[in-house]
Amino acid sequence: MPPRRKKAKKEPEFIYDHDTLVSCIQKHYQLLIDMAYLDAQSVRWPPAPTGWSDLELNVEALRKLNRSDTVIKLLRHIPYTCDRNTEVYYATMATSYLRERWDPEKTSGSDWYTKEFCALGLAPFDGPMPPHLITLTNEESEIGITWVIDTERGCIYPHGEDYYLYDDEPPEVEDEGKWWLKVKPMEFEKFFHKIHRDISSLLLVPLPPADDQGFKIQGSGAREYKVVKDLYRKYGWSSTFRKDEFLPAAVAARETVIRTARAQLEAEDED
Repeated sequence: MPPRRKKAKKEPEFIYDHDTLVSCIQKHYQLLIDMAYLDAQSVRWPPAPTGWSDLELNVEALRKLNRSDTVIKLLRHIPYTCDRNTEVYYATMATSYLRERWDPEKTSGSDWYTKEFCALGLAPFDGPMPPHLITLTNEESEIGITWVIDTERGCIYPHGEDYYLYDDEPPEVEDEGKWWLKVKPMEFEKFFHKIHRDISSLLLVPLPPADDQGFKIQGSGAREYKVVKDLYRKYGWSSTFRKDEFLPAAVAARETVIRTARAQLEAEDED
């Protein structure tokens, strides 16, 4: 009796909803503001209801990269951090498409748009980048998550360690260079619910800038993690959070940890 063929896995069905995705992204940034991590000076919000104008959003550059109208509409209506090094998740920085932060025509030469998206910092892998795809974040040292949005299929491909399919990759990854299929696709709401829970539950802790360190979102392995987590609890997160009291205490506590660690390293070097 011949062996039974293994049934192909049923592909999940998604629907692209602009308003849902924009709402998910805005709620994520609002969470970081509510937790005294970001403030009004740290985030640029799109003008309502029209969104970013062509003078603000670098539409010309996006057109040269052959991004679709749907992608450009999305980028018009989402917020951006003011500093490219600000983490919006663990080891994950937001990618800005505003002219004030992204002007490749002036920084990368006249033929910049002929380069691979990976070389431009707009994709985690070399290969094609269909017009309906866009990355909203970039990650650090292959430990963060690159948020790859598919506006045609209506899903997010979260390129990070916990999402890679490895041996279960579809053949299109190798046969057609579709690198984005290396990870499990997710519904927008499901993905953002997870990262919201990770941060709001303090599994990951937002660390406001202190000393010479910038905005960081860290896990339990970081030196400052426990002391700032304890301060979130002390000052009432998440029910009656006293943000104005928490922030100076968190900055001072983080400075102490950073300076103590620095002094220890200097002492070790002297030995």
